[in-house]
Amino acid sequence: MKFSLGQIAEIVKGTLEGDPSVVISEMAEIQNAGPGEITFLGNPRYAKYLSVTGAEAILVPRDFTGSYKNLIHVDNPNYAYALILARLRPGPPSPQPGIRPSAVIAESASLGRDVYIGPNVVIDEKVSIGDGVVLHANSYIGYDSHIGFGSVIFPNVTVYHGVRIGKNVRIHAGAVIGSDGFGFVRTEAGISKIPQAGGVLIEDDVEIGANCAIDRGTLGDTVIRKGTKIDNLVQIAHNVKIGQYCFLAGQSGIAGSATLEDFVTVAGQVGIAGHLTIGKGVIIAAQSGVSKDIAAGSTVLGSPAQDMSKASRELAHIRSIPDIKQRLKELEKRTRESYQATHGIKKAKND
Repeated sequence: MKFSLGQIAEIVKGTLEGDPSVVISEMAEIQNAGPGEITFLGNPRYAKYLSVTGAEAILVPRDFTGSYKNLIHVDNPNYAYALILARLRPGPPSPQPGIRPSAVIAESASLGRDVYIGPNVVIDEKVSIGDGVVLHANSYIGYDSHIGFGSVIFPNVTVYHGVRIGKNVRIHAGAVIGSDGFGFVRTEAGISKIPQAGGVLIEDDVEIGANCAIDRGTLGDTVIRKGTKIDNLVQIAHNVKIGQYCFLAGQSGIAGSATLEDFVTVAGQVGIAGHLTIGKGVIIAAQSGVSKDIAAGSTVLGSPAQDMSKASRELAHIRSIPDIKQRLKELEKRTRESYQATHGIKKAKND
């Protein structure tokens, strides 16, 4: 697809500084962009490429003061980039509504209008599928589960029994929703399983990455609120409550009964202990280990996680330890030599 810069400015609600008739056919990274391509400046670190990029035009912040042959000033270059990329590279078309012959659908299941049921999909008893839902190949939807309007379930997803999924949810390949939580109790005879009798509630506009595991609750539900985005390979344990519009990056794990309030950001490889509360708007830096509650609005780092500024100072001190050790050795040597000289002590061979 192709768009003029004038059309692009309208799509992103931007202000064009340049030629509206220039035609754009592709989008590229700023350091690699060439003729006919548009790029974006969403991070100041990439400003160094302004002098070498061959892009036809650049999406820049409203307050950008630099010069280039064609600029489109926008409120949020990253969002504008996403809008244009979706039009220039729309991706594969959605499958046409229909049911593939190899699908297995229980008699008591309810299917909405214009649904697509792919090859080898299994839909169990009392399942409810909303209008426009897409179920790709080899997925399983368990007993008495519900999937809302327009949701897309990618290949090889397993949805256990009693799971409720809202509207416009996307669940990527290999995810497992509603598996048993890690609930066990030690007894004199060994280890006994605690029944996991709750469910999972996933609200509207949630996206769940490939190979995630979201466990069902023990009594109540594990809950993922509206608009939250979860990266690949994330583990969410039983009874966890995640608020609206949170970000969870890959390889993170949240232990049972933890609560994340709205707008929390969890970076990669973060571990959060059970029964904790992470306040609204908290940012947890990568590879942090969270062992206590975090107040709303905090930014934390490290293991155990603590205030970012304090943790950064401590890390700086740790990095300086080798230099301090060398300086101490030199100071010890000078002190010893001074003492020996003052007291007429002969220097040892290994000094």
